[in-house]
Parts: sequence; C-alpha cells; structure tokens
Amino acid sequence: MLLPKRLLLLATRREKGTIYLRASSRINYGLAGAVLMELASKDKVDIRKKRLIVVDSKPTGTAYLDYALERITQAKSNKKAKYWVQKLGNNKLRKQVYRDLVDEDVVKDDSFHFLGIFPIRRYPIENVEAVDQLLRDVQEAVFTEEIDQVEENRTVLLLGLLNTCQLTSILFTSENKREAKKRIKAIMESNVLANSVSEAIQAVDSAVVTAVAATSAANSSSS
Repeated sequence: MLLPKRLLLLATRREKGTIYLRASSRINYGLAGAVLMELASKDKVDIRKKRLIVVDSKPTGTAYLDYALERITQAKSNKKAKYWVQKLGNNKLRKQVYRDLVDEDVVKDDSFHFLGIFPIRRYPIENVEAVDQLLRDVQEAVFTEEIDQVEENRTVLLLGLLNTCQLTSILFTSENKREAKKRIKAIMESNVLANSVSEAIQAVDSAVVTAVAATSAANSSSS
C-alpha cells in the first residue's frame, strides 16, 4: 500500500470517518511529504544541491503522484522539498487519496452537505482488517527488539510521518505511548533510516517538520 494511503488511514477515526483532531492541522503536509517520499522511493525524484529534481517523468499510474510529478517537472526552477510540501499539502490531495481508498473499498464515502450548503467530509473505515494489519505492522516495527531489524522501507518512513502528525499518542496505548515515542526517535536517528532511504526522502521529512512548525507558529501569533 502506498505511503499516503497508509498515513491517511491511520489518521482517520474508524467510525466517524474524520481526521483525529490532534493531527488535523498537520495531516495535509504529512500527505504531501508522503507523496514526495513515494516519488523518491520510485526513483522519480532526487535531491541535488538541496533541491528536488525530476529524474524520471514517466507517469506512475496514480493520479495524485502523477499530478505532483508533473508540477515538479514543469516548474521553471528546481525548488527545495519544503516548497513542494507547502504547495501540495492541501485538502484536494486528501480528497484524492480518500477517493482511491473508496474505490478499493477500504473506506466508504459518507460525506454530505450540512444545510445543503456546507460540505462535511466523512470516510469511515470499511475494511477494518486492513487497518488493523497496518497498525500491527507499525507497532511491531516500533517495538522490534533490534532497531536494525526494521527492514520495510515504507514502514520506517511512516513512523517519522506519524510522529510529525502527532499520531503516536493516538495509535499507542497510554501504557506504551511514551516508550513508543522514544523508540521511533531512536529508529529515525539510527542507521536504519540512512540505509533505507535516500537523501531526497530525508529532505522531505525535514520539510514536513518545518512546514508544520511554521503553520503552528503562525496560528499561535494570530490567536
């Protein structure tokens, strides 16, 4: 399963079909980062002189990945990963990822218009087994006895995005969430990350963190 789908599923309340409040202001940037990470994993983009460049512009077959790839390709100059995280991180991207999950019968679309005017988006989980397995994969990766045994690249990448989107506290029980945060930090700082991902992906992860921090600061100053 693609990284944006994994992240969005874990950020979605199972019955209500809405994004957890704690992650609501961060999830769009997280999804944008997940898209860029997926493109880097597929050797479509790379980092040169700290800027994101296209190395293979052939479509992937996934609409939101190809939209991002096309925009990066058509840009007049090479931009930093932070630029693209901010440009691509919006509600349109979230809707596109949800649409694919609806088509795959993983979630169902219970969206409606309040008073016939205001759109209310809801995507309750339909394939609970798939989400349970995804959560088990994450939990097993976090609590693996030896950090260097975490081999699945997308799981390693997902851990960092979960932390950035403040989902760790939600996905782990109160008894083990503190330890989970420590373990994720250790994994992200270990050689596992360096060995599993390219410089481009590490740059994207940093860009997501920076974009989220900038938004949080702006919201605080305006309140």
